[in-house]
Amino acid sequence: MNRDENQHYVSRVLLERWKTPGVPLQCFDVESRTWIARSIDNACAAGGYNQLLAFDGLDNTLEQAFSKIETRLPKTFRALEKAATRGPTELPESVYDNICWYCVFLKLSSLPAKAAAVVNFVLQLNLEIERGQRVLLRELQISEDTIGQWKASQAADSKVIIDSENVLQLIYRHQFRRMYQEEFGIFRDTQWAISVSPIELPLSDTGLVSLSGQGENYYILPIGPNLVLEGAFSFDLAKNKPRRPVKTLTLTEDQAMYTFDAICSSAVIEIIAKREIPNISDSFVRARNRGIRFHKIVDPKSIRIAGLQSPTDQIRFRVVPTEEYVQFIHSFVQPPTDSVTYDSNSSS
Repeated sequence: MNRDENQHYVSRVLLERWKTPGVPLQCFDVESRTWIARSIDNACAAGGYNQLLAFDGLDNTLEQAFSKIETRLPKTFRALEKAATRGPTELPESVYDNICWYCVFLKLSSLPAKAAAVVNFVLQLNLEIERGQRVLLRELQISEDTIGQWKASQAADSKVIIDSENVLQLIYRHQFRRMYQEEFGIFRDTQWAISVSPIELPLSDTGLVSLSGQGENYYILPIGPNLVLEGAFSFDLAKNKPRRPVKTLTLTEDQAMYTFDAICSSAVIEIIAKREIPNISDSFVRARNRGIRFHKIVDPKSIRIAGLQSPTDQIRFRVVPTEEYVQFIHSFVQPPTDSVTYDSNSSS
């Protein structure tokens, strides 16, 4: 595989469900607020997005794993389409699990996830130093002497950050490997519903939209202009069970508009639609008024090209004052604001 080849962070199988034969996709550019016609090859894709320019050569294991899930998506989507017409459906285990794995890949390989990976990595590192834990520190083979020095620095109001160049892709893949099994368990325990929308829905370049509130995580995954997979995972774990039948719902006009606004607000770079949607910018205002807000990704374009950059030979660290630590965190992800924001797969 060519190192510059486009790789999708939202699968082309899903994008094709918005494609009219002979007509390009319509993509709303979040930054310029303009509609741009794009082919499936160029929508929600970037050169070498899922690859790693590893020290010993090109590593495409993540892209290959994603491709295996993608090849089963047509069958998965057909099963969900049938479920939408016949009420609660107990899906075959292979189909149900493929839905869950697909959500894992969408969540952990999204543009927001790449930026958040560095943040979560550094947050956990400092938390383990503070609490005396050794999970991540042991994986990184940090010596006890160094940990002791870092802990003493924390007492002096300092923190540890990464001090290496071009490690974003390396950290993201590290976090992916650490989190994918746990995320699969969450999605397997999620209560899913396939909902019919009375209005035509777009697709966010995050693919899976994730919201938190009222004691649960809420997931939105459009699988067609008028069909959306919704999920609810309770923070009260006793309420969750694996592989429950998929419910069937018909959204009201207001519910569909809420879903529409959440999808649009979650987009980082572009929103995919079957056709141009008039007044789509109004959706951002409605979302803000509804309290739908997402963390801001500071430099999404640099996230897209991270797979084309060779990492340094090792991850290095530096102790800095807490103020500089906060600046480091906010160079990747910033809290939601009252302006239109980007998604980091978590809401306020």
